[in-house]
Amino acid sequence: MANADKKRVMRAVTGSAVIRRETFVDLMDGRTTEIMGLAKYIEACTRESVCFTRPLLGDLLSEASKLEELLDAYGAQNNSLWYIFRQLIATAKLFSAVGYNLLHIKHSLPGYHLLPVGADFPEATERALRFMRDTMVWVAASLLQEARKLKLSIPAETPGAQRFSEELPPGHLPFDRATAKVVSPEETVVYLSTAFLNLVEESKVLHISRKYTPEDYPSLLPDPISEEKLRTFEQDFHNLQSLYDTYISDSNVETLDEDLPVLRGHITVIYHLLEAATALAHYYERHLHTPKANPLSRIDSTRLLSVLMRYSLGFSSRYIVKARSLCHRMLKKYAKQGRIEVDIPRYRGFHVRPSTLLARIVSHYGSRVTMKMGSESYNAGITLDLFRANEKVNAIKRRFIADEVARIHKECRYANGDDMLGAVRSIIHTLFEENKLFLTNQDFTLKEIEPLQKETVCQYAVRVVMRLFTMEKIDIPICVKVEFIGDQRVLEDIRLLAETGYGEDSFGNNLALPVKLQYLRK
Repeated sequence: MANADKKRVMRAVTGSAVIRRETFVDLMDGRTTEIMGLAKYIEACTRESVCFTRPLLGDLLSEASKLEELLDAYGAQNNSLWYIFRQLIATAKLFSAVGYNLLHIKHSLPGYHLLPVGADFPEATERALRFMRDTMVWVAASLLQEARKLKLSIPAETPGAQRFSEELPPGHLPFDRATAKVVSPEETVVYLSTAFLNLVEESKVLHISRKYTPEDYPSLLPDPISEEKLRTFEQDFHNLQSLYDTYISDSNVETLDEDLPVLRGHITVIYHLLEAATALAHYYERHLHTPKANPLSRIDSTRLLSVLMRYSLGFSSRYIVKARSLCHRMLKKYAKQGRIEVDIPRYRGFHVRPSTLLARIVSHYGSRVTMKMGSESYNAGITLDLFRANEKVNAIKRRFIADEVARIHKECRYANGDDMLGAVRSIIHTLFEENKLFLTNQDFTLKEIEPLQKETVCQYAVRVVMRLFTMEKIDIPICVKVEFIGDQRVLEDIRLLAETGYGEDSFGNNLALPVKLQYLRK
C-alpha cells in the first residue's frame, strides 16, 4: 500500500489529522521518564546480578503497558519512526510479565507441596530466569538506544537498588479468620478431582514437547502447539484454580484432607507455567517465526524455545501426570462401591470400540472395576480382557442359534436329503423373518459354505450362521446382560455409555457420546 493510501486509511480509522512530530515527541518525552530510568537500572545489571526482582519487573510491566496503549492509540505500529520503539516496549511488557511469573513460581515453590517428578524444577526455573534476565538486559539497552534516536530524555540518575529490594521477613499473618465448617471433604474432593481428570483428557497436547529433541522444536509451532491452544489450556487451569478457591479456601476442608493443598499446588504451578508458555509461543509466532525483517531477531530463539518446550510445557506435563495419579488416589479414598447390570454392546459384543471406551472410563478414574458375565470375571480396565468376554458372548449366541434352528427344523420337518442348501436357506430366511438375525453386509453367498460329510441339516445351518457371523455379514441380536462392580462414580459413566449404545449403532456406525462422556473422544 502506498504511503498516501496508508494515510487515508489511518485518517478514516482515527477520524483525525496526523499529529505533528514535535508534538508527539513532547508527549512521549513526558511519559517515558520512568521507563527510561528502569532501563538504565536494568542495563547496569549483569547476568549474575540479583537485581531482577518482582518490584522491578512489576514497575516495568506497568510502565510498558501504559506506553504500549498510548503508542497504539497513535498508530505507532504503522509509523516508520516509532515502529521499533513500540516493538521494544511490547517486548519489555511481555518478558517482564514472564519474568515476574517465573519469580512468583520460584518464591512460591515451598508452599506448592509439589511431588517429585524426576527432574530438578528449581534449577530449571533458575535457567529460565537467566534467559529472561539476558533478554531484559538487551531490551533495556535497545530501548535506551532507540530513545536517543527519537530525542527522548533519559534521566541522569539511576534508581537505587533499595527501591526494588525483595528482602522480606519470614513468617505469615495468623490464620485467625472464621471459616465455614465442613464435616466431611468427600463431596468437594470428588468434585475437584473429577474436574481435574476431565481437564487432563482435554490437554494431551501439552505432553508432546517431551517426545522431541531441541532440533525439532521449531517444527512444533504453530502446529501442533500454538499460542491459541496454550491460551485455552491456561484459562482452563486458571478456572480450575478458581474453582478450588471458591469451594475450599474459605472453609476448613483443607485441614480434613492433607492431599488437597498438594493438588492445589499442582494446579497453580501448571497454570503459571502455561501463562509463561502462552506468552513465549505468542512471541515466537508473532515476532521470530516470520519471513519479515524483524528488528527483534537478536533475541535467542533457540533459548526461547528451550524455555517454552523443556521448561514450561515439559514441567506442565510432568506435574499433570503426578497430579492425575494424586486425583486417582483421592478418588479411591472416598470410593463408594456399587454394582450395575447393563446390556452388552448391540453390535458384535465387546469388540474394539466399546471395549476401548469402557477401559478408558476405568482408566480415567483410576479405579478397579470388575465385569461379571455368569461365573466369569473380567478386568474392565483392560481392553484385551474385555475382548475375552466375547468368547462367552459368542458361545451364548451359538447356543441360541442352535436352539432356534432345532425349533424351526422340527416345525418345518426339513429332511437330511440332497437339497440341504435349500433347507438351510429356508431356515435362515425364517430366522431373518423372526428378527433372530439381521444383515450387516449383503455381499455373501451360501454356496461358498458347503455341507460337511455326515452333517445334519441343523448342524449345517448352525455352522453357516456362525460362519456368516464371524465374517461380519450378519449379526445375532440377542439380549445378554453383564454386571459391573466397582466405584459408583465410574459405574454411572459406564451405565451412561451402555444406555447410549457404547458409542455405536446396531450396524457398528459411530455415534456421538453424551456431553458427560466427551472426555472419551479427546
